[in-house]
Amino acid sequence: MRLSAMAPLSFSSRNLPRRLIRVAALYSSLATQPQCAHIMCDAFTISNSFSRLHPARTILPFSFIGAASKIIYTNSNIASEAHAFHTHSRSPKEKSHGDTTDTTRLYSSSSSSMDMDGGIPEDYPNLEIIQIALSAIRKACKISTYLQPTTVQSDISGITKKDASPVTIGDFAAQAIVLNLLERELNQKRGIRDNVFIAEEGSSNLSEDLSQEIMSVLKECGMDGMIENVEELSKSIDLGQTYKPNGELLDSIFERFEKDATGSPMKVWCLDPIDGTRGFLRGKREGGQYCIALALIEDGVPIVGLLGCPNLPTSRDDENYEWSSDETEENNASSRGCIFVASKGGGCYQLPLYPSSTDGTGHDADASTIGASKVHVTANDGSGGVALNQARFCVGVEQYGDPEGKVSAIANKIHGKLDDDGDILFTRRMDSQVKYGVLARGGAEIMTRLPKKSYVEWIWDHAAGRIVIEEAGGNQVDTNGNLVDYGRGAKMDKNVDGLLVSSGGIFSKALLDAYTEQESERN
Repeated sequence: MRLSAMAPLSFSSRNLPRRLIRVAALYSSLATQPQCAHIMCDAFTISNSFSRLHPARTILPFSFIGAASKIIYTNSNIASEAHAFHTHSRSPKEKSHGDTTDTTRLYSSSSSSMDMDGGIPEDYPNLEIIQIALSAIRKACKISTYLQPTTVQSDISGITKKDASPVTIGDFAAQAIVLNLLERELNQKRGIRDNVFIAEEGSSNLSEDLSQEIMSVLKECGMDGMIENVEELSKSIDLGQTYKPNGELLDSIFERFEKDATGSPMKVWCLDPIDGTRGFLRGKREGGQYCIALALIEDGVPIVGLLGCPNLPTSRDDENYEWSSDETEENNASSRGCIFVASKGGGCYQLPLYPSSTDGTGHDADASTIGASKVHVTANDGSGGVALNQARFCVGVEQYGDPEGKVSAIANKIHGKLDDDGDILFTRRMDSQVKYGVLARGGAEIMTRLPKKSYVEWIWDHAAGRIVIEEAGGNQVDTNGNLVDYGRGAKMDKNVDGLLVSSGGIFSKALLDAYTEQESERN
């Protein structure tokens, strides 16, 4: 079955002169560095069977290698670790869905949202497993970039699930590669299977033709050596099918964990292989944003998160989400595509989508952390930067993201009004958990997830985003101001009515207050 995307959406035109100026400035600044970047060409074969040209990629990452150029950032620029979100009192009958410990930091306007660095510090928490996960995410991004349609008129093989949501061969291929690599490196090589995987897709939906097409994609992307046949493909995909339809983990998982227990908590990895499939189908030139989202959860708390965002501009201030007509992977490698990496207690970093080289860790080049920049949220202590009444809302492209008009009502209270057409005044529109990355680096201040009451969230839609925004200094809470428990299986607690995400500080308090006010007005 060929899946076509939905109706085209209009976006602002690309400002080419401004981008050229920025690129020229970047090259100029690099010329003064003791070590400059090199060009790495990563050639991919062209497959006529997919009816698209996929020319060789020229990658222009900029490496600053060595102790002299490596800067380890501390929390010295943090004004305070004081409370940054406002919790309303609850009646004794109301229960918290998780730990209420505050995770936000107060940032002043003197703090830069992106601090240049040569790489992630060597003492970064969980660095060894992060590099394994990073290698998996980069490989999945290569597959998804190869497969993403150019426009909504393009088509790609896939299926439509029972809930009417689309799934492409990109979803299956990305999930297979990520879980195959994690299983091999974290469980098989150690001889202890204490890492459990939760992922969205299952191989039962795959036909023989689709399976063979995925195998061809893996070959074209140079990954056929990782998964050698259709049987191994199905097994790799199904490593993430560890839960029942209601989201609870299978009994066999608990039995396996008890057998292989090491005394440490169960390590649960949750994966959304292509978060924002509708954006993926929208196409590169229609601004379709999507990400590969991976999180590690212990005791119900996300402690590691990675968001691979192939189409997101590398600059926080670049809003050109759609590819221009003359843009290719050969000329946009330094301006488009990034990965957000966060680990509890270590901060959040933005990495280039494609690595420049290995960093001597013994892993493959896809595990490299060279070129990382530490990021944090917009100044949230009221000292300046973005005024509260001009807070930018990161919202979805399609209207179904606000089915009851609650987000507009919240924005009306925070901004003081809506525009003449009844829309939110200050927005950045995009699909998927890419929004979390945009907030984390100071590109917006507020986002919400307020589905219909009957909907119960899957954890892969928000777990990676939570640790990313927290380690950047913001927060993600439920509509009562509490942290969500991510340890209930593949789904959240059914009593979680929605999520409020912000840059923390004044933005978090205003968001929760506005939500509460509009709810009381509805009742």
